[in-house]
This record gives sequence, C-alpha cells and structure tokens, in this order.
Amino acid sequence: MKKPVNKAYSLLSVLLVFAMTLAACGTSNGDGEPNASTPAESDKPSATVSGEESVTLKFWTWHPSADLYKPVIEKFEETHPGIKVELTVMESKDFQTKMPMALSTQEDLDVVGVQTGAMPKQIQADLLPLEELLSEARPDWQSVINENSVAQAKSQADSLKFLPMASVGSMVMYYNKDILNELGLPAPQTYAELKDVSDKLRETKSDKLSVAVGGKDAWILDELVWTIAGQQSDLFNQWRYNGKKLDGPEFTQAVASFQKIFVDGIISKDDVLDMDYTSSRTAFTSGQAAFFIQGTWEANLLLESFRKSNQVDVGDVGVLPIPAIEANGKPSIRSFIDLGIGIPAHSKHPKEAMQLIDFLVFGEGNDMLASTFAFSTNKTGFAPDASLLTTPTAQQSYKTLTDLLSFPTADRNNNSPFSDVAGQQLQKLLISSQTPEETAKAIEKEFQTGKYPNE
Repeated sequence: MKKPVNKAYSLLSVLLVFAMTLAACGTSNGDGEPNASTPAESDKPSATVSGEESVTLKFWTWHPSADLYKPVIEKFEETHPGIKVELTVMESKDFQTKMPMALSTQEDLDVVGVQTGAMPKQIQADLLPLEELLSEARPDWQSVINENSVAQAKSQADSLKFLPMASVGSMVMYYNKDILNELGLPAPQTYAELKDVSDKLRETKSDKLSVAVGGKDAWILDELVWTIAGQQSDLFNQWRYNGKKLDGPEFTQAVASFQKIFVDGIISKDDVLDMDYTSSRTAFTSGQAAFFIQGTWEANLLLESFRKSNQVDVGDVGVLPIPAIEANGKPSIRSFIDLGIGIPAHSKHPKEAMQLIDFLVFGEGNDMLASTFAFSTNKTGFAPDASLLTTPTAQQSYKTLTDLLSFPTADRNNNSPFSDVAGQQLQKLLISSQTPEETAKAIEKEFQTGKYPNE
C-alpha cells in the first residue's frame, strides 16, 4: 500500500536531492554539460541501468508456477548483477482480484503479469507505455517476436502496455498411451473412435475413467462448448467482436453437441460434476483416466522429465484435438496471446524492470520457460531441444500442438467473468431437463443484462 509522506521524510528528501545535484555538477566536463556515458547493452551482464548499487524488483504473476520460475530468476540475477527479483506467483482467481487492487493503490510493484481479456482495459491506466523503453533496451525487438502477437497485445489496450510472453489455446485432449495400448485401441482421430474407448472401458469393467474434466468449475464447461463451436465456425469471434447473439442456431447446436458427449457415455456427468480442475488433473496424472481435457498450458505432461519429477504415473502422454462431434465439423482449438507482462506506472525501477521483461520475452529466460512446455512462446525461431521429446507420441504431439496453435478457428480472448456464468447454465443442462435451446436462451438472456460486457 502507498504510505503517507511525513514532514521529516520530506526534509530528508530535499537534502538528498540537493546532495545529488551537487554530485551531478561534480561529474560535468567543465562546460556545463554532463559527461557522455556509454549506454547499457541489454544482452550483457550489467550493473543496474539507473546506476544504483542494488535493486530489488517486485514481480507478481500467476503463471507458470514458482518452481518453474525459480531457475529462470536465478539465471537472470546471475547475468544481471545488482538486480534481485522478489517473485510472487498467485492462483489465477486471486491474481485477478489482488493485482488490479495493488496497482490502483500504488503498491510497490515493478513487474506484473497481465491476463488477456478484460484485465488490460481495467488496468491500462496504471501501466507504463512500453515502446520507448523497448527501443532503448532492444532496438530490434520487433524482429524477434511474432508480429501477430504484438498486434493482439495492442488491440487489448490503447497502446502497447504489455508484451505477450506466450500464446495458449483450449481445449485439447491429453491421452494416456498406456491405457490405450492395454485396450488395443489407437489414439482417437474421430468421434466414433473416441466412443470406442469409453465403450471398451465399460466392457472390460475397468475402474478407470474415460475422460477427466473439471465440470465442477463452470468456466471449464464454457471453454469446452466454445471448442465444440469452433469445430463448425468462428462463432466466438462473431460474438466477442461483432455482437452475434448466443440464442441462434449455431450456438444452440454447439450446446447440443456438448450434451451429446454425455448422452453417449463418453463423459460421465456423475463423475465430472464432482471434479474441479485439480481433481480432474489428479485423476489423469495418477493413471486413473484415459483422457484429460484442458488447455495447452498443460503441455508439459508430454515431457518424460516433467512426469518423473512430478510423480505423474503415466508412462507416455500424447495430445490431440477433441474429435469433431458433428459430421461437418473440423477438430480445432481457439488460441490467443496469454501471459502478458508489463510495468506499473508507479514502479521505482522501470529500466531495470525492462531488463527483466527483455529476459523473459526475448532472451534466455523465455527459452528456459518455453522448454518446460508450460506455454508456447511468441519468440520467433524457438525450437525445443530434441532430447526433450523422448517418444514418438511426444514428438508427434508437439507437432500437433504447434499446428493447432498456429491455425486456430477463433481467438481465445475470453470474457472471463461471463465464462463462469455461462458455465453454470451448462451445469444446469447436465443435471436437469433443461434443453440445449433453453440453455442457449438462458445464456444470451444473462449476457443481455449488461453485467458482463464484451469490452
């Protein structure tokens, strides 16, 4: 929180400024002009840009996890002597509440994560414009980042207020190759093949789930419906940007296809409505589910090294798009920039903060995080070390993931507050006699209240 200024502190500040002025005069070249200094080179280890002996940057974000950031921050501090980083990683929902509040009260922060969607408009007045700082730190920055990702970042605010570290997409389907091998079935490319897996599990009286999905978290069901809608068209973009209504035939069809997965027994509502994100993930990583539906941010499950170090009890993991449910559909996902990073307007160390952002977006820090598969980087020219992908399943899955993210059907530029509300209607669909038509109308009616604008 911002602290009030007392009189003693003010007097001390005046004396300090006076002393600094004298010191500055002492460094002049005798003709009244300061001595020329050598600009800092951002790629080399350096002292702090501001010339202070030591700076501690306070960095708040929500993703990736603190354990993934730990070696990255250590490398940054090693290559940038004089700059320390105090990292705080919060749960996503907490971050959505606490970070904007901290900015508005001018809390002592230097670097913040920025979620796309509603957040950039909400906090942009409390963030510094970045282009001038970027030009000083890395003049060629536009040549080392995906051009479209920068355009998407600019579309989220009145100017470039954050840089996108990565893009993510949803929903995809992770599969347990061991279970499919036991059943003698291939990774499903079609809806019929997906149904074969759930049918075979029932026939063999297996206690394993067919699909683990966190239906208790309403937003997850909303993401699933929009993925299904994307198999037919770019309806999400039409709704998000052009005012298309959700009670028409296209969205109603997507809701009906969503319901069909449950009616056909591929997903059990009795199981998944008791599961949240964490428990559905645990069901998969403990080897108790053939499939796990989530976003591309879970792609580190493809890495054998990650599975071993995180007690994931699955020998081989692959990823596929959710098969098309309707005959004229095409398996696809939505994707968009994610994991933005910006500098609060009240940061005391904006140039040092830019050094950290440079490292995380364009430098070695981005390579290190991208190699964990916790996100898909927007940095141009990145390729994972071949030794990371230890099985043919992992190698093919990485290619699948890259293709899906490169050619999405629509943006994953979510209206997060409304996603929870829409998801609650989908939960109601599963546990009541409410029809897909009634569900689509109820979702549109809630949207028309104006409480969740598509800003």
